[in-house]
Amino acid sequence: MAKPVLIIHGGARGRLPLKAMAPVFQDAIVAIVAEAYAILEAGGSAVDAATKAAALLEDHPIFNAGRGSKIQSDGKIRMSAALMDGASLKFSGVVNVEGLKNPIELARRLNSQSSRTLASRGARAKAKEWGLAFRSPMTPGRLEEFRQSKSGKSGTVGAVALDKNGRIAAATSTGGRGMEWPDRVSDTPTVAGNYANKFVGVSATGTGEEIVDFALCAKVATRVEDGLSVSAAMKKSFAEARRRGYEFGAIALARDGSFSALTTTPFLLWAVCNSDGITVNL
Repeated sequence: MAKPVLIIHGGARGRLPLKAMAPVFQDAIVAIVAEAYAILEAGGSAVDAATKAAALLEDHPIFNAGRGSKIQSDGKIRMSAALMDGASLKFSGVVNVEGLKNPIELARRLNSQSSRTLASRGARAKAKEWGLAFRSPMTPGRLEEFRQSKSGKSGTVGAVALDKNGRIAAATSTGGRGMEWPDRVSDTPTVAGNYANKFVGVSATGTGEEIVDFALCAKVATRVEDGLSVSAAMKKSFAEARRRGYEFGAIALARDGSFSALTTTPFLLWAVCNSDGITVNL
């Protein structure tokens, strides 16, 4: 039986949070990783824990996902999310859905369906059919960024979980880059931005086009499957990324409980919880 582990991230950033805001970020990410980890401690699945962690990140307005998502150039918020169950090798995603409280919940529901990735109106219609909750994701801070034509400072959120049965799942959710062209598709609802198999799970954040160009999460997972440790796979991948000038970060968790969190940006907010307690990078 495996020892459960949960690692989450709150986005790659161009700078550290302001000193006055640091306790807010720390308190938020610690509370979220602890609440979702309790699912694993109770014997719950990696899929349940990863989904819960991503939903909690979506619910907190300081993160760029769900509530607090960034605004596209036409004044609308469109959100994307993805879930991958490493045990079944099934990927599901939601692309540019509007007004949904927790896009990751729809991605979770889609994971068991024959059509597992839905976009915009189709995603919204299925969410309504299944009775999922809707709400406006707009916050005063995001509105002010839009008025100043700023893309914002926070990035995509994500989680990777390992449960007691040794199963791995990865969940990622995003509110986009901010001020991008309407309906631009990010890396999140692709295997470049979110991937899991029986060996490892990976969740990415940063410049989506570069994450897709590099096939980041699938690349790291392939290297682990081919025999590299999660640390070595991440180091090799990020060394290549730095040489290319890419700006992104990722978290990765292997089935032996080892993990890695790296970024080419100045800062990546992450936290991990296991039997030793909680560690936060802030």
